[in-house]
Amino acid sequence: MTLNKHLFLLILIIIVSPYSWALNSDKNKPVEVEADNFNLDEKKQITTYTGNVVITQGSMEIKANIVTIYGSKGSTDKVIATGNPVKFKQQPDGNQGLIRGEANQFDYLVTKDTLILIKNATLWQSGNTFSSDRIIYDSKHSIVKAGDNSSGSKRVKVTLQPGKSAQ
Repeated sequence: MTLNKHLFLLILIIIVSPYSWALNSDKNKPVEVEADNFNLDEKKQITTYTGNVVITQGSMEIKANIVTIYGSKGSTDKVIATGNPVKFKQQPDGNQGLIRGEANQFDYLVTKDTLILIKNATLWQSGNTFSSDRIIYDSKHSIVKAGDNSSGSKRVKVTLQPGKSAQ
């Protein structure tokens, strides 16, 4: 298999929507949030958790300094997590290894099914690594973009371990 095919498979496996990352049972588990502080502005439909924020749902765990949830018409539109760094981990179904990720900021655009990892973004799975200043995954259209020449972003770096399948 060519390097491009390995890279494509790795990216598809590592950067997928949170529900396809997860164990099938994760989506049926309650979401639990712990933080030092909580602020709800019902009029603006903004909820902010600050200080040692930990969000869990089944095998998924996110740790951040600040998580802000923006809503409209009773649903969530956007979630922004910031930290030094924001850390993510989740166990996928099957024999795949634990997926871990970190970046200074995670933006999840719920209505667009798009996850954006910003500044010092890195994803790991089964010894393979994918890094860039900016990683964007559009799960609705299965499009992954890394780096951003127009913003002066650093180059993309991918490390694939020999003998390990990207599947």
